[in-house]
Amino acid sequence: MQAYVTHNYDNIGRAKVEAVLKELIAHGSTVTGNNPWAIDTQKHGVMLRGEWNEATLLLTIAVTDADWYVPRKVVWENIDSLMRHIQDAG
Repeated sequence: MQAYVTHNYDNIGRAKVEAVLKELIAHGSTVTGNNPWAIDTQKHGVMLRGEWNEATLLLTIAVTDADWYVPRKVVWENIDSLMRHIQDAG
């Protein structure tokens, strides 16, 4: 199994998880599964995996694939920006 770079986001309750999933779907992503989730962003081959630990309120996101020309740094900047917005929203 390939090891993926992951980012962890703390203080993510159920409402925030639902907000993240809703935002992804609103922007055209296909979300399958139910914790863990497989997310196909439908953009440049970017595929994500999300897993939420309800007990610790920790959301872990991994970038599992992207087209060769997509800098992972840019993908993470977009994800981190969304997560900062979600974390700051109450």
